[in-house]
Amino acid sequence: MKAVIPCAKKKEGMFPFSETKPTALLPVRGKPLVQHLIRSLEEIGVDDIYLVTNHLEEQFEERFEEYTNINIVHQEELGGTADAVKACNFIEEDFFVVNGDVMISETDLQNLKDKHDESGGKASILAAHEDKPEKFGVLSIRHDQVNSITEKPEEADNSLVNSGIYILNPEIFDTIEGLESSSLTDAVSEFAEKGEAYFEMIENYWLDIGGPRKLQEADRIKREEISETEINPDADVSQEAEIVGDAVVEPGAEVKEGTVIEGKCYIGENTVVGPNTVIRNSTVGESAQVRNAEIDGSILFEENIVDPFVMIEGCIIGEEGDFKSGSVIRESFIGARSFVDMNNSIRGVKFVPDARTDLSEISK
Repeated sequence: MKAVIPCAKKKEGMFPFSETKPTALLPVRGKPLVQHLIRSLEEIGVDDIYLVTNHLEEQFEERFEEYTNINIVHQEELGGTADAVKACNFIEEDFFVVNGDVMISETDLQNLKDKHDESGGKASILAAHEDKPEKFGVLSIRHDQVNSITEKPEEADNSLVNSGIYILNPEIFDTIEGLESSSLTDAVSEFAEKGEAYFEMIENYWLDIGGPRKLQEADRIKREEISETEINPDADVSQEAEIVGDAVVEPGAEVKEGTVIEGKCYIGENTVVGPNTVIRNSTVGESAQVRNAEIDGSILFEENIVDPFVMIEGCIIGEEGDFKSGSVIRESFIGARSFVDMNNSIRGVKFVPDARTDLSEISK
């Protein structure tokens, strides 16, 4: 089986991180969001995966250049999801469509595959109940069959919505060619009207990563899946460090004396933590340096430097930042390569990439 993963559009809601990374490559528990999806698809038997890209396309090419089963497909027209699927019109068998900016469990993907195999339909849809269904495509159903999809109605007649995760028959390409719109929902609706569309309910989780808070939620969910401490043999954890909870410590990482790791945590490759540092319910990306500091409920992208007596709480920190001693940063989203000078107190702000607090070039 194959899968199409649309990743082409720049997602403005992810500012400031969308300026330097595509949403699909934002880190969740130390790995790109789309890589979690790819792994789940591979586990359920998907052998070829097509990443449909445009915004910062070269980052996808660099990240996946050594993967023989992952193909980069350029999307020229940035309309709706139908344009992304159309870019893969060479596929000749049933295939998944899952946006690269969502997180979905492997179990739910398997359940959708099972439903598609059992039903023999032309389209299978993962569905969920939503408190505000009018923001989604609302499904009209009979038993396990979808009769119609109403996109963002003013008043929804039920709470069952389309997640935008499908398995589709290649006849969808002909349907897309006949559309006046670029909406994949419109194409799938034609299958529904012919009695050829079915749905499966989401059991575990489905997150559309539309903003930084959703990225934090995704990271939390993936850290909660850590069931026991896993220290790579090539990591160095001091006997005078303490792990209270469950942590993943990747190859090349050093956890020095006096460090305390609490709750569910991820420590990336070649990262140095400590001495005398507290990491609590957080992800610290690869090649970071965190010394005599405190990180609580936060995500640090790769190659950050955090100096002594810095407190970072409830934040997302973009790549290659530099944070000087004595600063306290809470509930903020800090763009890539930012510099925070000594003894700053920062709360509830967004920093553009390359911001410097000493020059007041900080927020959008």
